[in-house]
Amino acid sequence: MTTELSPLGTIELAAISFYVKDLDRAVAWYHEKLGLSPVVVSTDGHRYASFLIGSAIFVLEPLEAALEAAEPGLESSTINLVVTRDPSEVRSDLMTRGVTCGPIVPSPNFASFLIRDLDGNRFYVTRPVSQDAKEAVTNMSITS
Repeated sequence: MTTELSPLGTIELAAISFYVKDLDRAVAWYHEKLGLSPVVVSTDGHRYASFLIGSAIFVLEPLEAALEAAEPGLESSTINLVVTRDPSEVRSDLMTRGVTCGPIVPSPNFASFLIRDLDGNRFYVTRPVSQDAKEAVTNMSITS
């Protein structure tokens, strides 16, 4: 068996960006509603804020920084947050903070619900419920 080298070469890190209309307002929303604080707020042509979510880097950038700008929430990008807490408890806590949450959607392997930030960007909050799903998540987790 031969292993082909990816045309990308070695990928050292991946970061996810969401584009927002007002960076300061978005950073405040993420702090107030989700309890997240940026680890970096800086400028690289445009201001941005970077957060650590699990093993992922999540970046908020102003809409004008997008290479192909579309109104936030109109694209099909979704960040899936795999949680260990009962999704109904997470949903209840988020709703107490004023976050609009969709209904919990059970499946054979996961229990999930959708939230959107103030710009319409999507997150699925999900928890594996079957043993197969739990093992799949464990096998995909980044370990140090």
